Amino acid sequence: MTPYASVALFGRNGDVLFSPPHKERPTNITQARKAAARFWRSNLTAGDTLGSVILVREFAGQMEISERAAGSNRPWLEFTREIAEARQEPHLAACLDVLRVGPGRAEVPDVLEINGVIYRRDI
Repeated sequence: MTPYASVALFGRNGDVLFSPPHKERPTNITQARKAAARFWRSNLTAGDTLGSVILVREFAGQMEISERAAGSNRPWLEFTREIAEARQEPHLAACLDVLRVGPGRAEVPDVLEINGVIYRRDI
């Protein structure tokens, strides 16, 4: 079984938040995507709106990343990053920690900026 980690970006009271990563243990990428989407949809509280789900796994020394906006019928976006590059992006670095990839452990940050949008961690 290949371990995967997923993280969700969601809105609450006009703010965009993210949650700490969740470890997924399905046997293939399709099951991992479905499990991650199901997990994050079921963990929303009243008033939350799911923005997107990001699924990460380490394969052959690189990070394979899948991302999909919630409620979208579009296919998952897939791309890869070098592990060193992934460490520069806080949400991916947190997933690396959950997957136990690399020598250092990343902490989940309280504030995350992606493409000019600021996300705050749900504490």
